[in-house]
Amino acid sequence: MLKNIVDSCKYLLNNYPEAKACKDYLDERLAIVSQDQFDFGYFPNIQNIDALLSLVDESELRDDKLLYSKEIEDAWCPRTLNFLFFENHPLVMPYRDAYGNIVGIVGRTLLSDSDRQKNKISKYKNTEFISNAYKKFKKGNFLYGLYENKKAILENDGVFVVEGQFDVIKSVEKGFRNIVALGNSNMSTYQFSLISRYTNNIFLLLDKDEAGEKGRRRILDKFGKLANIHNFYLPDGYKDIDEFLSQNNYESLVFSVKS
Repeated sequence: MLKNIVDSCKYLLNNYPEAKACKDYLDERLAIVSQDQFDFGYFPNIQNIDALLSLVDESELRDDKLLYSKEIEDAWCPRTLNFLFFENHPLVMPYRDAYGNIVGIVGRTLLSDSDRQKNKISKYKNTEFISNAYKKFKKGNFLYGLYENKKAILENDGVFVVEGQFDVIKSVEKGFRNIVALGNSNMSTYQFSLISRYTNNIFLLLDKDEAGEKGRRRILDKFGKLANIHNFYLPDGYKDIDEFLSQNNYESLVFSVKS
């Protein structure tokens, strides 16, 4: 079960010495209450995997493709080596559906941008399956933060749509609750249908970069006649809502609005 893995990684984050780099990174970005609410965890590397195996049965990791083996042939003899799905992405967080069920795990690397590019490692990596059911986990079938924020969306009859998980988490931490994340700059048809169950008023607050602008245009072209969709922009100098709220209070937030 993914929940058992998430709970165990959460325990390691707060109790395992090797998790210090992940914990320090989170402490700089988020309050303890946010780390706890969104169930952040630490996934050890292969050298320290015994720490996780003391809490989770090895079969669970193998069933969910988080631990796997390969036959390696070298000059000496064939060997079987173990590999981890999150080897380079130790900071993990669960992805939930609208009912609170864990449908996937997202791992984040702590490498710098230059090291990531040099080693061709993505910033985020998602589990491939929803537990061991072998049903594909796709971010486009879910909205990050919908489970936590659907009540606020209904009460406000409107939702702010952002790109990343940290955008949602920081917003909730600062009291900005009618907000969900797409997982990227593109809104799938299924994500639009999820939003439409709760409100017809959509406020796009995507990143202020080229990808965000392209995403805004695609969303408006695709769904503009089916809902009240408006472009909201942060003040100059801020790329996303996480960056803004890390330096300012929610009360000081003033959007510029474009149709």
